[in-house]
Amino acid sequence: MNTLNIRKNTISIILLTAILIGAVFTGVINALNANTTLAVKTHLSNVRAYTPASAAKSVSYAVDGGVLFAGGPQGWAEIKTPDNMIVGAVAVDRNQPQTLYVGAANEMTIYRSTDAGSHWLPVPLTQDSVGGVTDIAVDSNQRLVYVGTDNAGLFRLRDVGSSMIVSGHLLLDEPVLEVAADSTGTGLAFVRTAVKLYRAENDGLSWTNVDNLGSLPTALAITDGENQPVTVYVGTADRGLVKSTDSRTWTVANNGLGFVPGSRLHVDALAADPTQPNVLYIATSYLYGSTEVHQDPVGVSMSTTGAQSWVTLQSNDKTVVTELLPISGETGAVYALTNQSRTPLALGRATLLAMSNAPAATSTTGAFNTGILAWIVAALAALALLFAIGNDLRSRHTPTNKPMTPGMARHSR
Repeated sequence: MNTLNIRKNTISIILLTAILIGAVFTGVINALNANTTLAVKTHLSNVRAYTPASAAKSVSYAVDGGVLFAGGPQGWAEIKTPDNMIVGAVAVDRNQPQTLYVGAANEMTIYRSTDAGSHWLPVPLTQDSVGGVTDIAVDSNQRLVYVGTDNAGLFRLRDVGSSMIVSGHLLLDEPVLEVAADSTGTGLAFVRTAVKLYRAENDGLSWTNVDNLGSLPTALAITDGENQPVTVYVGTADRGLVKSTDSRTWTVANNGLGFVPGSRLHVDALAADPTQPNVLYIATSYLYGSTEVHQDPVGVSMSTTGAQSWVTLQSNDKTVVTELLPISGETGAVYALTNQSRTPLALGRATLLAMSNAPAATSTTGAFNTGILAWIVAALAALALLFAIGNDLRSRHTPTNKPMTPGMARHSR
């Protein structure tokens, strides 16, 4: 009987030990996960790059302080990117929204994900330069990706599915500030630096300097839509906005912007709603002086007619807007970055949209509750294990009461 009890106690101890180890392991894993939970924000504070959603009510992408986020006015959730990478640029394949491209600000490499950021494929651009990526544009129709850098010019890559191939290089003496490409099959693409604008020829295999703008380029956008031609918009340093439907001849598009002959209208920022090609936003300033130029901000205007006319969205005479971040599909809703802050400033209907959407909840609660439950189970298992060990020790040291044989009885006398 004692042997049977000892065997039962041993089995109990083994089972309780297994439960205890499993509970402790679960608690440790959840504790580690709680420490590495990806961030969730209601507001961005240090935006360095932005790509509006390719479809209304879809997800936009933003680089906030070198970290990639997905979301919109309702909140932003961090997307995990490769370790030690500082994200400097982001772009989305319009025909395949799950395909993302991000450029590293601290290395000459881009990364591609075909599952919205769950896995990343590294694509080195060059071993000859030390620098980073400044902007990315995607020609979804031809599977071409144009990558601008800070000191190695522009790279043309072809996405072949299993990998990406560097298939062209435009060497420049200055940083690439903006890249834009059409995705309807025209092969149209433009690259802007601080003083020059380049147009793609032969689907980006060669490039031509655009020298008939009449001013320095300051902003760039390309739009396309059903039943209308692809249109290129270029902001200038003192002629306001010009546009082209053949990428070679340019017409001014300043109706409503306050440009008059003799004035110097500077385009500070330009953006188009990718889901509404006729909706554009522009920030402008007046320039005064010759040897010492003074910039007087005007504000932000909106067009719903493809730049045929403009209306004031918000006046601003204090700070210069440096970038505009439209909310796709929401006419009149746009955020602005300024030369004083990289925190998005809500303009037009953007404030109401942000207030009407509840912020996204954090994802730490589930891991926290699971961790607590695991530790409770571990504590109960530990108590049960101590109780079982105590019973086992008592069973091993308790004297037995077996009947004595006659021989034993005589010996005892």
